[in-house]
Amino acid sequence: MSARANRLLSAALAMLIALSCLSGCGGNEKKNFVMRTFSTLGSEQDAEAYSSIISEYSKEHKNVVINDTSTTVSGSYKMELSLPSTYRGAGTPDVIYYSAISDMSELSDFFMTVDDIRRDYPDFAKKVSEASLNSVAADSGERYCIPIRGEWRGIVINAALFRRNALRIPSTWEDVVRAAKNFEKSKISLFANTLEDSGTLIEYMVRSLGGLPSVRSAFRGSPDGNWNTVLEAINQLDDLNAFPKMQKGSFDSYISASDLKHTSKKGSSSPVKLFNSGNAAILLMDNSMCEQIDADIDTKYIALPRIGTISQSESTTASHTYPTNVSSGPVYPEMTANTLPPDIPPPSPDPGGSDDSSADADESKMENGLYVSFAEGFYITKKAYYDKTKREDVLAFVECFLKEENIIRLCGNYQAPSLTSLSRENLDKLTGKSNIFNGVIHSVQKADSFLLTTQTRENSIFWERCSLAVACMSKGILSRKEALRMIADHQLSVKEIYAGRS
Repeated sequence: MSARANRLLSAALAMLIALSCLSGCGGNEKKNFVMRTFSTLGSEQDAEAYSSIISEYSKEHKNVVINDTSTTVSGSYKMELSLPSTYRGAGTPDVIYYSAISDMSELSDFFMTVDDIRRDYPDFAKKVSEASLNSVAADSGERYCIPIRGEWRGIVINAALFRRNALRIPSTWEDVVRAAKNFEKSKISLFANTLEDSGTLIEYMVRSLGGLPSVRSAFRGSPDGNWNTVLEAINQLDDLNAFPKMQKGSFDSYISASDLKHTSKKGSSSPVKLFNSGNAAILLMDNSMCEQIDADIDTKYIALPRIGTISQSESTTASHTYPTNVSSGPVYPEMTANTLPPDIPPPSPDPGGSDDSSADADESKMENGLYVSFAEGFYITKKAYYDKTKREDVLAFVECFLKEENIIRLCGNYQAPSLTSLSRENLDKLTGKSNIFNGVIHSVQKADSFLLTTQTRENSIFWERCSLAVACMSKGILSRKEALRMIADHQLSVKEIYAGRS
């Protein structure tokens, strides 16, 4: 072999060795590893979408093997109980899809905050709205959770029904009362929901008057004066047959059947059926009802006007409005605060002292009448993030779920996406023919913050008691004062109140 050939061969070998070193030191190839993920899913549809997105990710990241453990939402509490020990073990998950935990004090050592990740990767989760990120922040303000979708509740009207009856869409409380009177003549209920299903209505009316402090006053056992105002307003509407008749129930034995009010043997149809048939004008709904509503109805979602609001032209003649400056003192000064059962945790005091010092900031958004709850999302563990062989693949895993087309698949039950915007094509795919859902998404995307409902799993028993108390008040089993006593005393039963009458 000639000297020139030897030099060429040596050069070629040197280049191969150099390329081999580059490939071994990183290059375009990534280290193979197992990514441990954990998820809580609520339905087969959710599970199917989640699995298909993981498959999509795996095709693009062949160096990653996904080891996913999934459970239903009902079983997720087991995960919560074991979280601290789980994250100290050898099998620590890299990413979890889990409920938004408001108090992360025990877990802050295990998860990355979105803001810390953005110091290294400024564009991480950049399409997720700041309002949705802030709504799932920890009590300290740190943002660990990257939300995907939000459940929502709203107040929807049949606008055509109002027009046919020469009524304007309610913007004052006077409008609400006038509509109830008008619809009564046509045997139409103003509301499609019975008072046995009135938790959302009660909360909305109380919070529109006194904000979260008013709600919390009842949690503590001393409902402030706004609760009395709300029950008085419900009584007024009930007397105008604004609510569908309730079925006679187990508590009816406390009073003579002939004295029972607003009840019938069979009760009324479901709220959605009453709304679709034109027999009710206003529906208190959540996202799960969206698909059931007749697409041909001219639906609009609104905010229910604050009790006591009247138009300028009516301010001197209205005789059935309520004062807006209701005293915030307890309705029953002689009552002491009761110990709340475990299902109803007392609210944490504000850092400044009393939690009743002012209404929460989210009350400023009451005008859109929409409760939104981004109650779940992704968390990235510090253990995975600080492992440089995993970090970018783990971030890409979350980003894969934040693609518009994947968000849409995960919002199959009309949940609101957490993104700041959607393309027209994807928006149309998501909303279909639902004017309601279209309006909800636009409101969510424009919002600076969200009005968060207090009707959580922890507080569900409290709101069931409120609905029961109001239903019994409607039937004539309890007076308004007795209904307030039942709301205030979380241990008091209808039977005890009724038996204790003098």
